[in-house]
Amino acid sequence: MRLFVAVEVPGAAGAPAAPAHLTLRFLGEVGPERVGGISERLTAVARDHPPFEIRIEGVGAFPNRRAPRIVYVGVTQGATRLGTLAEAVRAVLRDEGEPERDRAFLPHLTLLRVRSADDRRAAARLLEDPNAAPPPRDVRVDRLLLKASELRPGGAVHRTVADVPLGAGDGGAR
Repeated sequence: MRLFVAVEVPGAAGAPAAPAHLTLRFLGEVGPERVGGISERLTAVARDHPPFEIRIEGVGAFPNRRAPRIVYVGVTQGATRLGTLAEAVRAVLRDEGEPERDRAFLPHLTLLRVRSADDRRAAARLLEDPNAAPPPRDVRVDRLLLKASELRPGGAVHRTVADVPLGAGDGGAR
């Protein structure tokens, strides 16, 4: 199974009806027999982190604004708490899945992947026109999700494998 740990952001990033997520730790291919142990470790992390609010706003680009390959919306308020949660998840799952990439955690929702001339024009509009950016949104972070990702020709399809409430203490993984 191709797994990752995320925080859900309902109705985000361009498709208002479709949930999006902020990835805290990408695990990659993991055997299904590992899901129970991963869920238990996420429950231990969640116990120590009460729910909190974040604000999603501001447009940025990877690798940079001059030559964007990905255009995203970032997290402003609550970014430090989200980073602390991500670091706790990463620490407890350090021995699971793919090795961690050596880069700072930057929570973001992908708006656009630049693959064509039309995408480049859309990226320029998003990055240069303040009115083209999605409006700021406040989101309550109250759970960790262990998600499976299946790559299909039309794009990745995600399903929740475990849902772990923050601050719950005694579980809640399903």
